[in-house]
Amino acid sequence: MEAMLAVVAKVAVVLVLIAVGYGVTKSGMLTQRGASEVTALLIKVVTPCVIVHSFLGSSDSLGAYQLLMAVALPALWMGIALGLSLLAFRKEPEERRKVLRFAVTFSNTGFMGIPLVQGIVGDTGVIYASFGVVVFNLLCWTYGYSMMSGGAKLNWKTLLLNPGVIGLVFGLPIYFLRLQLPAVVTEPLGYLADLNTPLAMLVIGSYIAKADLHSFVSDLSVYKASFLRLLAAPAVYLLLLLAIRPGEELLVSTMIQAATPVAANTVLFAVQYKRDSELASKLVAVSTVLSILTIPVLTILSRVVSQGLG
Repeated sequence: MEAMLAVVAKVAVVLVLIAVGYGVTKSGMLTQRGASEVTALLIKVVTPCVIVHSFLGSSDSLGAYQLLMAVALPALWMGIALGLSLLAFRKEPEERRKVLRFAVTFSNTGFMGIPLVQGIVGDTGVIYASFGVVVFNLLCWTYGYSMMSGGAKLNWKTLLLNPGVIGLVFGLPIYFLRLQLPAVVTEPLGYLADLNTPLAMLVIGSYIAKADLHSFVSDLSVYKASFLRLLAAPAVYLLLLLAIRPGEELLVSTMIQAATPVAANTVLFAVQYKRDSELASKLVAVSTVLSILTIPVLTILSRVVSQGLG
């Protein structure tokens, strides 16, 4: 019951923020140009701050094996999702195919994943979840960036200097060296990081406002992608965990993140690189609503599995 209430509360926050974005766009307060400018701000300024801030104040440290597993397991679940995405949507037009595959591969590991892990697993789970965010950003800003930007060749300079990697370059030394930064640095970082969720959801609501609402029901690919993101990929991952047998806290923490809905970055990247932002908005909205049902079931199932392995 606690898992169910935590999920419902978190999803309700997301939907309210999306609704506000929808309303301010319909009223003319947020224009298409404004939404594009907010998107650029989110990607280029807020994203690095979110990553760096996630490493501040971490009092726990992981042993070598725990650290290896904290990085390897998120890489495993994202690899599973990526593999499923490549098998699907082959008949879709290229522009839609890229957005659909991005949506299946990348889940909302940060905004929804970390608070849920904190509420269900505790502080140690948050440390594990932080490394899930690290792996997410590495894959998102390499493979995801390359796919959505449409570059035929990888521009390594651009990839290495993108906002996600820049955030990691500053964030990882803070964690491993346990650096204590002054408040004049940490407080502005915190304020900028806090902009991520509300601004991202406003942008999503803005693009939903411009979409054909009838297409939410009629676009079957949205539901296919949601099924792969919310159920198929986490289910395959859970089966593999039976063989890997990690500890309960690590298993449940990574399972919660693996089961979260489509990442808000799907919309941000679609807008930034002129992909189908309407489709991206539908994917985030529909998968977020459906996750009210799927995340509690998978969380409870992962607890049962972890206790059985113990």
